[in-house]
Amino acid sequence: MLHGIALGGLEEGKRNLFFRVVGREPSACGEGHSLLHSVELGSCRASFYAARYVARLADLGYSEAEITDKLEQRFRAPRVPYIDVSQAPREGSPSGRVTIVEFADYECDHCKKAQALIRPLLAEYSDVTLYFKHHPWSSHINARFAAQGAAAAQNQGMFWQFSDKVWENSDHLAPAVLEAIAKEIGLDFSRWYADVGSDDVRAHVQRDRAEGGSLQIHSTPALFINGRRYSDGLDLPSLKDWIDEELGR
Repeated sequence: MLHGIALGGLEEGKRNLFFRVVGREPSACGEGHSLLHSVELGSCRASFYAARYVARLADLGYSEAEITDKLEQRFRAPRVPYIDVSQAPREGSPSGRVTIVEFADYECDHCKKAQALIRPLLAEYSDVTLYFKHHPWSSHINARFAAQGAAAAQNQGMFWQFSDKVWENSDHLAPAVLEAIAKEIGLDFSRWYADVGSDDVRAHVQRDRAEGGSLQIHSTPALFINGRRYSDGLDLPSLKDWIDEELGR
């Protein structure tokens, strides 16, 4: 155990890798000494999380170069100062200490996988707020229409009900399928159909898409956790590790 970081389960080679990385990498708070020394001093909470992350990656079999790169992405990349969520549908806590902003495309398989992970997070953490932003790729022929359909459902207060059904049918999102979803969940269909093609709804989706471009999003889902671009895999332990850091756990 190193100041709260469990190392007992690491085999010798992985343990040696851990100490090489934390002994070489600088403090996560910009202090003039190593990550290891920062943890030993207890002078920088971020260094504790960084060292714990190194131990986790070493245990998972990452190479030294891969661990170094992941440290850079997670602890040294600047936070995004502002993401406009004024029109984004929200789920979870109304004022969570942790905010997740998700940019997604309804025909993206990885985005669909992410939904099955984020919902359990919201159920487990009472202090997390999720905002959804549209990022349809031009290569996905039905993604933009699905996004506009969801935005039109949001106008009737039924974004999440519509969105959940869209994910269930994401392999075949023809316009007729989206229209059937609107009817199934009880939307005012005439209003929904008119809104789907309206300038306001088109502008809503386009604003989200343009913001994604300004944030240099090159793949989806793109997650931002309290302004930090999430850079790990789509699995619950990794997501929880980032959230726990933000909550000081």
